[in-house]
Amino acid sequence: MLIFWLKSCPRCEGDLYENADIYGTYIGCLQCGHYLTAEEDAGLRALNPAGKTYTLPPGEPIRVLADIAA
Repeated sequence: MLIFWLKSCPRCEGDLYENADIYGTYIGCLQCGHYLTAEEDAGLRALNPAGKTYTLPPGEPIRVLADIAA
């Protein structure tokens, strides 16, 4: 599962992504390449607990997309 945190990089305010390799998981910035330290990683995850979901208002996105659909 790929996770993004938009405009959350502590260095450049760019977009962060979570990835994993043989050493474990890490969070990096797409724009500047900064990798979060353990403290920064823990702080970011504390603000966004696992399992938290977001629901868009019913009807609103459909109307907006219908206006621009070809």
